Amino acid sequence: MMTAAAARVQPSGKQVGVEGVVWTGAFLLGLGLACWVWGQWGSFLHPNPAKLLARAAALSLVLGSYAIFVHPLLAAEQMLSEQTAAPELDWQPFSASRVEELVAGGQMVFIDFTAEWCWTCKVNERAVLAQHVVRERFAAHHVALVKADWTNRNPEITQLLRAFGRSGVPLYVIFPAGLIDQPLVLPEVITAEMVVEKLDAAAVLASGN
Repeated sequence: MMTAAAARVQPSGKQVGVEGVVWTGAFLLGLGLACWVWGQWGSFLHPNPAKLLARAAALSLVLGSYAIFVHPLLAAEQMLSEQTAAPELDWQPFSASRVEELVAGGQMVFIDFTAEWCWTCKVNERAVLAQHVVRERFAAHHVALVKADWTNRNPEITQLLRAFGRSGVPLYVIFPAGLIDQPLVLPEVITAEMVVEKLDAAAVLASGN
């Protein structure tokens, strides 16, 4: 039977992925440690200096755990909810042969290697790729958007991740039109400026092809 704590954490996992659950668990661990410190040395049975120090340490653990683990999680959830109003981008399902066909046919391709349980992926998709300036650049360069869904560890996607030196998602790769052997790779944590810059660089490479 699922415990009450697990039941409370589960919706967070659906919203922001496994990383969100891990961060919530880390906060609860810090909270538990604070309670232990308070119980061991912070009660009225202990002398004032030890009691005050223990209570200060317990309070610091609670505040520190919140600042490090919970606050970024809540900020990310708010950012995700604010971005959900934007219409979905027109993603195509991934296949290596389809990507090769598009690039050979003279189209720039942007691949988003992602997974449903990847919190960083969701933040990047909704807070960066959904931005108006990025959408405009996708349209200006006639970019084919391909989503490589690694939720269930697709073997073909796993092989390509390894080819780019990655062990997991997120990964973002741009193939300039006509240049399948000159991919541009973005970092795991992206900004709109990074994406726009790489798209423009890919267009320059394609124009010189």
